[in-house]
Amino acid sequence: MTIGEMNKRLSEVDDISWGMYAFSRDVLCHKIGDEKKRDMIQKAVECGNQLAEKTALRFGTTDPWEIARILGLSITFPKEANVGGRILFALFTPPNQIQIMREPVQKAASDEQVRKLVTEDQMKNLILGHELFHFFEEEEEEIYTRTETITLWKFFGYKHTSTIRALSEIAGMAFTKNLNQFPYSPFTLDILLYYNYNPNEALKMYSEVMSYGGTDGRR
Repeated sequence: MTIGEMNKRLSEVDDISWGMYAFSRDVLCHKIGDEKKRDMIQKAVECGNQLAEKTALRFGTTDPWEIARILGLSITFPKEANVGGRILFALFTPPNQIQIMREPVQKAASDEQVRKLVTEDQMKNLILGHELFHFFEEEEEEIYTRTETITLWKFFGYKHTSTIRALSEIAGMAFTKNLNQFPYSPFTLDILLYYNYNPNEALKMYSEVMSYGGTDGRR
């Protein structure tokens, strides 16, 4: 399968299927039933979309770079993507630090097939938009991705709850898709950018996404 064929199919994947994929990478995945996951995914997507619309009104622009400038965020572009043995494309560090790794974007942009699907500038805009969501998430205590929790354990009158990292990623993708008016889920970048580091693993990721149904999130 060519990278173009893979991306075409990924571009048709619905939000629920992408959300199930995100959940599959969350350590709390098996503590939540599929129906509950679908409900959470829909709410996370709505959260991201609503915040994008509020952000555009608040700043009078949908340009993520201008929004970052107004907010006074520090944006740096480290070359290496390998951080602590993990391939990272970007990183937000509170309170105002955003890193966008140059190497993954440049590698992807050097592929003619990829450039026909998404430009280098679009990739950077989508990545920055996603990290902007994490900035706003830190600022808003009542945002859905922070108020939705699950109970991990109970002991007499005590209980321990946790937020769900997957919901933050799902909402962040919806936010940057809406803000940048991108035609399909930016989750596709997870696979496109990773392809240059490990094609076999990227194809496994692709197969996993497609296994969730592709159009309705059901196996």
